[in-house]
Amino acid sequence: MPEGLRSPTVFTPKTISEAISTKLRNPEARFWAGGTYIMSRPGFYPNPNQRDIISLSGIQDLSRILHADRYIEAGAMVTIQQLLSMGSFSFSKELYNAISSIGSAMVLNQATIGGSLCTSDVRFTMSCVMATINAQVEIRMISKSAAARWVPVSKLYDRRGNFLFAENALLTKIRIPTDSSTQYQFISRTLDSPMMNPSESVIFALQYAINQGSITTPNLCIALPDCCFYMSQDFDNLLSTLSFPITQERASRISSRLAADLRSSVRQNADMLQIERAARLLDSVLNEINTNYLAG
Repeated sequence: MPEGLRSPTVFTPKTISEAISTKLRNPEARFWAGGTYIMSRPGFYPNPNQRDIISLSGIQDLSRILHADRYIEAGAMVTIQQLLSMGSFSFSKELYNAISSIGSAMVLNQATIGGSLCTSDVRFTMSCVMATINAQVEIRMISKSAAARWVPVSKLYDRRGNFLFAENALLTKIRIPTDSSTQYQFISRTLDSPMMNPSESVIFALQYAINQGSITTPNLCIALPDCCFYMSQDFDNLLSTLSFPITQERASRISSRLAADLRSSVRQNADMLQIERAARLLDSVLNEINTNYLAG
């Protein structure tokens, strides 16, 4: 081995409690799920500052999937492909397509739910989609009590896309709503590749319902992968004022407001073209909703 380099120590806990205890004894070690993102980073290995690893692959509780009447509950080590296979009859076509578009077959089979939600400072499609449909996650605090909390996915990140619990908690489960009695519609779009080209990619997701020509209960999420995670109750309230059919001028004013909000939310490394792409995506989606309303 080259001088100054070291191989990481790999811990293999069998229970959630054991994983948390290991983290308490080794605070610099990192939890390791599928490793899809971590291993793709430049300089991951060899690295003189290589951190030790707490592998979660041996914890059976994190690989279980439960079907309930109104949700699917999946452990953090469930892969995206396993989630798609188990949820194929529960997810809407639009939600299924949004999740399946996350990556290639190799990525879907390797990447885990927990790993896709817990990257420290880059947001991917899973975060945006799950936040939009009001999914919740169980997190276990890194403490002797290992207290469990259920937290909406939308509350896991700050406005600039940083994961708020990076060293403080272990994400153990996700609960995804599947209640078909509520007639929500869902739209998801991704421009460019969040993994390969995060500085130009845009992830867009919108859940809403239409009642007597008006948008009701809209939930919009936009992620600029390496600089912004945008959800705003004020902007959702603005969308709620729309009554269809709308004019192109009205759609453009709403999109311009979004661009202004994003400029005030992003990190300094944001590309203004990225913000413009997000605004145009919203403009396109509003026109799509308008066209569908007029057609039917």
